[in-house]
Amino acid sequence: MKSLNFNYLRGLYEFLLGKSDEWLESFDIKSATNQADLIEKMKIVFSKFGPTSKANVVRGLHFMLINYSDDCLWRKAIPHDLPLDLVVDRKAYLEKIILGLTGSLSCLEGVENFLLIDEIGVNELNYSE
Repeated sequence: MKSLNFNYLRGLYEFLLGKSDEWLESFDIKSATNQADLIEKMKIVFSKFGPTSKANVVRGLHFMLINYSDDCLWRKAIPHDLPLDLVVDRKAYLEKIILGLTGSLSCLEGVENFLLIDEIGVNELNYSE
């Protein structure tokens, strides 16, 4: 059984750290234009990840896609800075992210074979791996 750490998804939203509270409050995540912009920024960040981190992100997104009605998992897909409940079609949102990052919805491995981990560890997350 392989591990699946959802904390790697946080790295996709790293660029939001520099945004003001006003900007975050006014950001409409339901807007197709805003979602496309968000995914473009995620692609830039994702391209800098190492192979292990990329695999963790893709597996995590696929796991959430299969379980998109689970509110605890859904919180992992949306950064805490953005309003969680505004995304009406969770499945479509996750599919857009996966397609934007990988160009495909196919998952290389069955997500049922993973042990979920929700910890960062003493050495933080190393996205270059």
